[in-house]
Amino acid sequence: MINYLVRIIMAFWLMLFCLRINSAQEIDIDQTRKNLLETLQNNAINPQQKMELYVDLYDLSDDAATKHAYIRESLKLAVQLKDQTYIFETLDILCRTCKDEPDSLLYYQQLGEEHLNGPYKGFYMAWLKSFPSVCKMDEAEKPDEANEEITRYKHHKANLSDKSQEVQWEMILCSAMECVSYFSPSVSNSEDRIAHLTNIHQLVSGLPFEVSYKFDWYYLTRVEFLHRAEGKPEEDIKAVEALERLEQLYDKQFELPFYKRRTYIRTRSREALRMGVYSEMLYLGEVIGRKKADEIYSRMKEYYRDKTSADIEEYFLPSAFRYYLYTAQYDLAMQTVDKLLEQTDSADTNRRTELLAKKIDLIFRWKQHYKEGFEAFWDYTNLMENSHVEETNKQLSEMRSLFEVDKLKIEQAELQARYHRIALAVLVILLLIVFFWSLYQYRLTKRLKATKQALILSNKKVAEESERAKASDRMKTEFLQSMCHEIRTPLNAICGFSAMLLDEDLDQEDKKEFPVIIEKNSNQLTELFEDILQVSDLSSSLELFPMERVDMLPVCMGLLDAYRKRTAASGLTCIFESTLSECPVKTNIKYLQRVVEHLLNNAVKFTTAGSVRMSLSHAGDKVRIAVSDTGVGVPVDKAEYIFDRFTKLDEFTPGTGLGLYSCRLIVTRLGGSIYLDTSYRDGARFCIDLPVEE
Repeated sequence: MINYLVRIIMAFWLMLFCLRINSAQEIDIDQTRKNLLETLQNNAINPQQKMELYVDLYDLSDDAATKHAYIRESLKLAVQLKDQTYIFETLDILCRTCKDEPDSLLYYQQLGEEHLNGPYKGFYMAWLKSFPSVCKMDEAEKPDEANEEITRYKHHKANLSDKSQEVQWEMILCSAMECVSYFSPSVSNSEDRIAHLTNIHQLVSGLPFEVSYKFDWYYLTRVEFLHRAEGKPEEDIKAVEALERLEQLYDKQFELPFYKRRTYIRTRSREALRMGVYSEMLYLGEVIGRKKADEIYSRMKEYYRDKTSADIEEYFLPSAFRYYLYTAQYDLAMQTVDKLLEQTDSADTNRRTELLAKKIDLIFRWKQHYKEGFEAFWDYTNLMENSHVEETNKQLSEMRSLFEVDKLKIEQAELQARYHRIALAVLVILLLIVFFWSLYQYRLTKRLKATKQALILSNKKVAEESERAKASDRMKTEFLQSMCHEIRTPLNAICGFSAMLLDEDLDQEDKKEFPVIIEKNSNQLTELFEDILQVSDLSSSLELFPMERVDMLPVCMGLLDAYRKRTAASGLTCIFESTLSECPVKTNIKYLQRVVEHLLNNAVKFTTAGSVRMSLSHAGDKVRIAVSDTGVGVPVDKAEYIFDRFTKLDEFTPGTGLGLYSCRLIVTRLGGSIYLDTSYRDGARFCIDLPVEE
């Protein structure tokens, strides 16, 4: 309820404010500001109302610091309320105010990046980033900075990612070109500027008015000036069209929410902007016509009636002179230009020469008052001459100063060049010293690295040899222990059963098996010693065995047949596979049979059920003898380990651990290779590859 009453009070106060403005041209601004501040003290006012009141205070204040403080407070509330329109408009005011303060400008632009959102954020940011730069170039009038902006535009043009960025850089480019053209009139770039301005207009043409109107204002003000400056009838028509559209834009702009409720701005700024448009139109009287010119003059005369003499002199009298000149009211035009001359400071030679030129043109058209025209021409000539002399003296003074500066610069440059030569010589010497020192250090480091690497390799070899020696000692110990066990077992059997044969108390029927057992253990003991002697013999020589041509097909079949008979009782199946009709190989049949027999023996030993398979085939340029089984198999990581001396995968299985080792020694001496086929998964598969007889 309280909030509702506050709104009624504010609405009533604003209505009175509007009535006062409509009834009188001047208002008590101090009293109005006081009333606004008192209203802000009311705690019942919501943030939206406070935000709007701070904007009103900004409009009514004259002090720059106070205006800045009020608009900042409005921005804070807009950010709090997330009001996109007020955030953008207040940031626009602050960015233009801080255009010459890089840190503050960057701060407000970052606020825009943080708090502006929605589909048109890019265009809002394009305006906040480009227009302060435009204002700076317009006011600073520094062609060097303008050329830098043109260079930056060329760099950024290739990297523009969307329309908003393109609009931003097009605005900066247009203002930079305008600045360069002002200081270098010979540089004619009006057509290029119009093309870029038209591109700006096209880029924002599809946007809502509240987003595009600022860009449209920039386009219309610039393009109108360029068309009017051409001085051609068809260009003047385009200039008038731009001014008419600009007047319509102002009317529509002040219907936007941000401007509509700002009574002071609507009554003051709107009419001031309209007068600015009318003043420009009076340059183009031949296009707008007498009726329109009369209407414009009447409205301007009414507007400036209650204004200060300074405003009348600065804005109204030049416009009135153009109106009088167009309507051939030469007497009033003469009075106006004389009044302007009286009020112009004699030291302002540029202004006085401009007014004298207008007076001369007026008399030329009027064809009267030639005496005044002659006096005006004489004054104009004297001013131009004095101005020219003054300008010449100024230029000479500047050139003299520049000459002295250049002379000092040359002397300084020569001194710097001498220092640079000395510094360069010292630098070259230092670089040579550093180079040779670095080269020496590099070689020394390389040598140390090589020595270190050799030492590491030597230590590694020593460690490997040490480990190998330890492993050899360990395997020898295990071998001796195994040999003791392997020898003791058959000897115990031989001795035990021999003693039992001599025992007369035992029945002869029981003694029938004893000779067989004694013979079996004797053969086992003999084979054991033969393995040891064979390994010793093979290890002591690297010479190749005597070779002869042998057909391996019947040999392999015979060996497998022998093992088939031996395993008939155990249930193992012995299979031979070969697609060859003959298989000639140059080898030593005696040693090769030992290898094949050992592989078959291992297959039978480690296979309790299934089959033992032997195959004979060609593998490229080699003959391959493969023995496979369906036994326990060998782990893949032990594929090479089992060919070492004294190695056994199962310590509880009888054997010396020399069988596969001796097999590899024999096959190597035969010029072939033996290995475990790790791709075979059903048990173990050993392959012997021998060269084909040539």
